[in-house]
Amino acid sequence: MTMRYTTHLICAPELPEAAEVAVFHVKPGQQVAADTCLITLLAADQEWPVLAPEAGQVSSLMVEYGDFVNSNDLLLMMEIAELPTGDLLLPADEPDAAQSAAPASPPLLAVSPAAATLAAKLGLDLSQLQGVAVIDEAAVYAFARQELALLARLRQLLLRP
Repeated sequence: MTMRYTTHLICAPELPEAAEVAVFHVKPGQQVAADTCLITLLAADQEWPVLAPEAGQVSSLMVEYGDFVNSNDLLLMMEIAELPTGDLLLPADEPDAAQSAAPASPPLLAVSPAAATLAAKLGLDLSQLQGVAVIDEAAVYAFARQELALLARLRQLLLRP
């Protein structure tokens, strides 16, 4: 069975003010266990540890020592193994049922680090972006404009007498 991985965007927690990146506890390529301290931030005279949500491998750091970050800013990316879902067993006399019952796996997204940071700041779900081979900042801005236009149309419909 081939192991599949998902890229997780690790963002800053809710902070009372901008926080300084004080300590890196990991480096790219490092395997970490769940709840391992990845980065320590300093804000409001307090340390804010950022922990690994699950076991995985740190793929890239998106901030540097001494940078200031705000709540929900992208700090780093991790590759986390997906749990196997198991096989679906169907009767042998229903070959078409196996194809229709198998869940379609979502296409993989190629997202630039700058685009991932921007999408995290804007709170956009990039899995909703269709027909883009590589998602860059321009694609994120276009998607955000599209979403805002849709919201404006919905608001007009809801406010009609």
